[in-house]
Amino acid sequence: MKKTVLINVSFLVEVEEIEVHKDFGMIDQVTNELCQGQTIKIGTSEVSVKWESCSTVVLDPVSMNCGQCSTCGRWTTDREKNDSLLHLCNGATFEGKLLCDECLPEDHRWSF
Repeated sequence: MKKTVLINVSFLVEVEEIEVHKDFGMIDQVTNELCQGQTIKIGTSEVSVKWESCSTVVLDPVSMNCGQCSTCGRWTTDREKNDSLLHLCNGATFEGKLLCDECLPEDHRWSF
């Protein structure tokens, strides 16, 4: 019996600010390319990957619970604060610095 699995994948793309509000600009081009029907070879089988939905969010550390890790620069969200962005990696503020799950101390509850 086959089951349908929804797999969410997030990509970060840096674009010039002018592209953020431009219809059919770089963001639309990237989205259209990523959302095309694909076939992926896994072992000896081919799996058809069909587009279901797509969304874009302009990350804004001033108004959103997100920022770049103080150590490695990876985008993260502070899971100990409200309004975490679940599509970003887990992180937390430790000793006054936002750190991703890879850079948090090993004994921290959000450490990977």
